[in-house]
Amino acid sequence: MSADEIQRLSKRGTTPSLAEEFHRRAKALEAQGERVIYLQVGQPSTSAPAAALEAIQRESEISILGYTGAAGIPELRERLARHYQERYGVEVSSERIIVTLGASGAMLLALISCFEKGARVAIGQPFYYAYRHAMPTVDIECVPFYPSEETHFQPTVADLEAIEGKIDGLVFASPGNPTGSMMPPDQFAEVADYCRQKGIQLISDEIYHDIIFDNDVPQTTAVAHSDDAIVINSFSKYYSMPGWRLGWMVVPEYLSEPVTHLAHNLYICPSAPSQFGAIEALNCREELDKHVVRYARNRDILLREMPRLGFDRFAAPHGAFYLYCHVKHMHEDSAKFAIDMLEGCGVLAAPGTDFSPRDGHHFMRFSYAGSTEDIEEGIRRIEKWRS
Repeated sequence: MSADEIQRLSKRGTTPSLAEEFHRRAKALEAQGERVIYLQVGQPSTSAPAAALEAIQRESEISILGYTGAAGIPELRERLARHYQERYGVEVSSERIIVTLGASGAMLLALISCFEKGARVAIGQPFYYAYRHAMPTVDIECVPFYPSEETHFQPTVADLEAIEGKIDGLVFASPGNPTGSMMPPDQFAEVADYCRQKGIQLISDEIYHDIIFDNDVPQTTAVAHSDDAIVINSFSKYYSMPGWRLGWMVVPEYLSEPVTHLAHNLYICPSAPSQFGAIEALNCREELDKHVVRYARNRDILLREMPRLGFDRFAAPHGAFYLYCHVKHMHEDSAKFAIDMLEGCGVLAAPGTDFSPRDGHHFMRFSYAGSTEDIEEGIRRIEKWRS
């Protein structure tokens, strides 16, 4: 490629991902015959529910599985509306639900439909890195702020008031990635009320809902606190369907039609097979809750063993499947520490640099979404490497 061709390339959305780089390093080690224990990936190690797979097979025998409506098939939207009544006791019209091309697609729809060029959207750090990188691609300024470790990195009204300048939007997640922490309902209500009063568009990332381990912090949804909030959710995590690329949004009534038009113009419609499978997945709670039992068992192993290995400071992991550990006392650079650990004992964790550009070099994220056997093997390897 010539210098002129390179100069003509757009740089939007091309921020390199540490996750991709570390994955390549791990695969190179595997190509040399080593077995790598992956504690970095936020992906369930289990298949989609059996009933979801069977539903797609049935539908494929009577349908060509062609394009659907841009907002999703009515049956899935109606089932999701019932989901909010069943899980949260909240009435949500199916017209407010937009089925999307994953949660990432839902976030792009929310950003484009809600904010003009130059808008300022706040995200408390640490946070899922792709949202921060996506904002400049649609000419939105990401405004990072830094909630306290005392609140397990969940934002408070005081945090929002301390942000310099006007903000147009706020994105947060409970349970969070990379922390696994959850926002208490009272705090959730206060933040939602503050956003409503100040005209701040609240976007609540709820993709780890139902992966919770205790009642210390009850699960709540933004639609229970505000009709103006946007909720983003996904079938990737609790429903164990990451590669199906299916998510959904709950939007205010006035956004339903504009977001539907935008979705059609961007990608026509979400995957038809995934939608038919998702209807059945919503009915498979008994099967899916068994995965959560395994996550809880894996979490308990890490909570018991990691402090003994020096990883003794972390956010309270009430949900999701991550342990976000402070490692400054072990290494000044978590990315270098992750490489040393990968090459030293074949265990891959995610450096916090991806999740917080200011403080992430002092943190590591360990995922316990995999098998219990891998968790235990990872602990053994780290202990031997650290000894």
